[in-house]
Amino acid sequence: MKLTQHEQKIVDIVSQHPGILNNPTLRRKIAEKYELSEKTLRNRIAELKKMGIIKGETITNYPKFNQTGTIIDLDIVSLWKIIYSKRNFIIKWTCFTTLVFLIYSFMTTPLFESSTTLYPARSLSESNKNSLQNIAEKFGIGGVNEGQTFNIPDIIYSQRLKKEIVLNQWDSPSCSTKVNLIQYWEIDKTKWHQLTKHLSQFFPLSQDEQKLQKKYLYAATEKLAEFISVDETESGLIKISVLMEEAKLAADIANYTSEFVKIFISNEQGIEAIKNRNFISTQLANLKFELDKSENELTKFKEENPISSVPALEEQRRRLERDIESNLQVFIMLRQQFELAKIEVAKEPLLITILDKAEAPVLKSRPQRKLIVIGGFILGFFLSTMWTFFSAVIQLNKT
Repeated sequence: MKLTQHEQKIVDIVSQHPGILNNPTLRRKIAEKYELSEKTLRNRIAELKKMGIIKGETITNYPKFNQTGTIIDLDIVSLWKIIYSKRNFIIKWTCFTTLVFLIYSFMTTPLFESSTTLYPARSLSESNKNSLQNIAEKFGIGGVNEGQTFNIPDIIYSQRLKKEIVLNQWDSPSCSTKVNLIQYWEIDKTKWHQLTKHLSQFFPLSQDEQKLQKKYLYAATEKLAEFISVDETESGLIKISVLMEEAKLAADIANYTSEFVKIFISNEQGIEAIKNRNFISTQLANLKFELDKSENELTKFKEENPISSVPALEEQRRRLERDIESNLQVFIMLRQQFELAKIEVAKEPLLITILDKAEAPVLKSRPQRKLIVIGGFILGFFLSTMWTFFSAVIQLNKT
């Protein structure tokens, strides 16, 4: 409630001299002190009592104003009285907001979360890679490829995997036959809010079927990306989580994803092992040719010079023998590595270990109705309280 300057002056006088409310003699002295008549002071006090500013011998705690009418003091008691006076408004809007959030939680499609965990293993032994590196450097080609490194989250988030998941045929309790995710989510069907598709039924347009299928595939992969998440711990353990409308479908997609990652990395490493084997085989054939050539040169030299004491000829003979010995050592080492490379190609490498397979969850993961309702209650109470407070302040500050 806004007070005039004169009313505020009377309130200040009563605050400093509360005895004037019941003592006429004191009231007359105080009125003379402030250059007022006793009658004027008495009448103003009566008006303030009617307004509820003065109750008994106390002054109601209302906001204080300056000369321009702006609030200069608003204590906690005044604030509480403002809020309490609008309690019905706050209760109504808090209940309304809570009800809206509750309805939303029941209308939202429930989602089930299923998870699987992977642990990456070492793909190739470090000794083999180092040996191949040293051999390649001897041949002056800058070394062999040390093997590919794979970032599993990148594979899971790749378009290649998402497309395979979308186009795969899945078992669904809600469908009589196996369907892909485009059919499951009914992306290829016309929705009530898709005005363009409705118009195309009456005014058919020439659309390329291939482009239309790509459009559906893109929409499905974008939606799938929102349902797949990857969490990688410091120890290297990788957790793949999948959200779906059906519990079994969520588990199937999670297991499909882990198997895809395992097979993909195994195949890529197998290709790498084959490349290494072929590289060693090529170098082994070249070295065999060089070794045969060195042996033939030494044999020819001995036939042409069976007994010779000439220093130059002796030096040439020793050089040919050193070439044979050097090529023979490299040939033996390269032969060993070739056998190891064949074993590496033949064996099935353990690159990814699936620790926990995904299982169909019993309880839904989303929406969390309790949190939604609590959030709606807090939001409704906060907004209605702030609206009440600021509307009261604006009203009090009006001239």
